[in-house]
Amino acid sequence: MPANHLDDDAGLGSPSSPENEDVPGQMAPFMPNEEPVCITKSQAYNLYTSHFLSTWNIRTYEFAAIIFTQAAYPNTLRPAAIRGIARTLASICLTSIVGRWVDQNSDRLKTLISTISVNRVAVIGASVLWFFIVEPSTPGAINSSYGSDFAGLPFSELLKAGIFTLILTLGVLEILSGQGNMLSMERDWVVTVAAPAGRPYDLTHLNAVTKRIDLICKLIAPILISIVISSTNNKIGVLIVGGMSICSWFLEIFCARTVWNKNPKLQAVKPSSRQARQESEELPGLLNRIGQGLHRYSQDFRNYFSSRVWIPSLSLAILYFSALAYSSNFITFMINAGISLEIITIARAFGSVVEISSTLVTPVGIHVLGNAVNHGRFQGRDRADLRAALLQHETESHESGANEEDKWKAETGCERFGLWGLTWQFVNLIPVVVALWHMSPNPTSPPDSTSTIQSLFTNPIPSLPLLTLVMFTFLSLSRLGLWIYDLTTQQLTQTLVPPTQRSSFTGIEYSFYNLFELLQNVAAMVFDKSEEFKWLGIMSLAAVGSSVVMYAGWVWWVRGHLVHWERVAGCGKGCAGERKRGQGHGGGGAGWERVEVGEAVES
Repeated sequence: MPANHLDDDAGLGSPSSPENEDVPGQMAPFMPNEEPVCITKSQAYNLYTSHFLSTWNIRTYEFAAIIFTQAAYPNTLRPAAIRGIARTLASICLTSIVGRWVDQNSDRLKTLISTISVNRVAVIGASVLWFFIVEPSTPGAINSSYGSDFAGLPFSELLKAGIFTLILTLGVLEILSGQGNMLSMERDWVVTVAAPAGRPYDLTHLNAVTKRIDLICKLIAPILISIVISSTNNKIGVLIVGGMSICSWFLEIFCARTVWNKNPKLQAVKPSSRQARQESEELPGLLNRIGQGLHRYSQDFRNYFSSRVWIPSLSLAILYFSALAYSSNFITFMINAGISLEIITIARAFGSVVEISSTLVTPVGIHVLGNAVNHGRFQGRDRADLRAALLQHETESHESGANEEDKWKAETGCERFGLWGLTWQFVNLIPVVVALWHMSPNPTSPPDSTSTIQSLFTNPIPSLPLLTLVMFTFLSLSRLGLWIYDLTTQQLTQTLVPPTQRSSFTGIEYSFYNLFELLQNVAAMVFDKSEEFKWLGIMSLAAVGSSVVMYAGWVWWVRGHLVHWERVAGCGKGCAGERKRGQGHGGGGAGWERVEVGEAVES
């Protein structure tokens, strides 16, 4: 396979003999002049369109359902809490099952279409039910003649509760199908169609664009549906949400089918499906199937913790415990502290712009920091040995159409840039916590308190506008590091987790996301007073710090070091010496050997 994969898109979509990358033992023989199957520009845009429509509908309903719940039960927070708990528990318990289902389905197109269709049916059905129980008037408006009646007959509270229960059930289907859609698209379709590293539409590029689509939808969709509901009323908003799902349903499927029809890799049968069918046939009967399901559930967790990238994945999940984000808990504290909703909205918009910029920065950072090649299973070898090893594994790299050296460079770039991003987030959250201590009242301490540690945070007390500026500026900047780490970890799990376990691995990962988010809400219930939020801020900073330590330890284990001290000190060859470390995650690394710094390649 030639080393320079920087050609244009021409001719990449129609190879003479496309290979089946998913079925072991059926790899086409290596041909020096054979071009790999790559995604073309038109296929990429169809993929983006399908992903955009799915993400837009998911983000729209996610926010609209909050408004509809408040409209149906305007004088209590209990229904909103029940809905949030039901969705979170469903995600914790069932997402791994959805991931395993995505892994085991042989037909990628049917899997994606199924998730799209279930999500659309759930949203449309919930919209019909919402229409019957929401109050039509917008906040502050005079209630119209509709009231909460239907056909002149008032709903009883029991009937209303029954409808809300059905909405909760459809909400569980909606969130699980939405997560299944993300798993199928991001962990299967994108990885399968991605071009070799260094070419247009490689995995780094596709990940950045799909994440950019998600962040843009997360920013704009809530704003637009809020404007629509404010300009009309809640019932019109319900109709628009349901109508958008109907209109986009068939276009999503059309775009996905267009990509599938033109890409032989997507049409290939996934290898896990036959084994899954055999396991199902071996254990007939309801009780046996339940036992088998529990066994597979536990097996998913064993596979997760036996993976080479479970530490980066869990480090990312721990970040969901942090309340130092533009979440409901943080926004509630800001409002109670006297910050206007307009300022919070502007700050949140600025934070979203920073988040979106991470999708532009990450591909560049991975490329710049991925220059090292003595990494993974080629670790500890000099340049000559590395070149020989690369030639030896040329045929293996042909399966994915990527040059082996480019793959290791991308992997190294993800590892290094992920640590930069996570450290950036932690450093920028320190001023946020300091500002929290200044803004949080402390009625339990007397005015003449002389606590040295306390005085570092509270004396002298800056003005509220300055504290607000510091708070929102550094909080927004921290979002850059968060999403850099998210993107690099996503690419590591895509490339280092076996294809037959990618979606089930991510399902467990999503379960941990929801678990730590649930723990954040529990902590917020414990520290529920405004003057106690500073302690939640300290706990959040500690959680981010523990994530940094975990990931840094993993990077050291993989690469043998965290900092090139010889470059920092400028000591040249004098810093070279014996450096021993554990075997790298590549599984075949020889460990670190004595090398001269002048001859070594950065790892």
